[in-house]
Amino acid sequence: MRRTVNWLNLSTPLGLAVARAGRARITPGPHGLLIAVGYRYRFPPVRGRAITIGDVVLLGIDPSALTDRPQLLEHEARHSAQYARWLGPFGFLPAYGLASLWSWCFTGNPYARNYFESRAGLLAGGYRES
Repeated sequence: MRRTVNWLNLSTPLGLAVARAGRARITPGPHGLLIAVGYRYRFPPVRGRAITIGDVVLLGIDPSALTDRPQLLEHEARHSAQYARWLGPFGFLPAYGLASLWSWCFTGNPYARNYFESRAGLLAGGYRES
């Protein structure tokens, strides 16, 4: 269901376009995700982490590092579900931006009190709880 909704709300096509523009290799992954490896642009900034757009995960770490961080793709799958629930990029991206601003204003960190990161699992995403 999530995959269909993310196609219809245009978040997965957007994720594929961003990945292809950044010359990433796209392979199927767990949880119905599409893993984009080797992304080359600076925006969005994926170096050392992962960013999800729809069902596409722009992976900024070496894929072999996923063995040390098995929860990371579960975390990203939760973000994928958030795209489906929040009307794709049109609802999720502004809401995520506001949640990051809120967190930054109160903690100095855009992730510590970000609703979306908390719901996806801060520790699984590689963030510290503060």
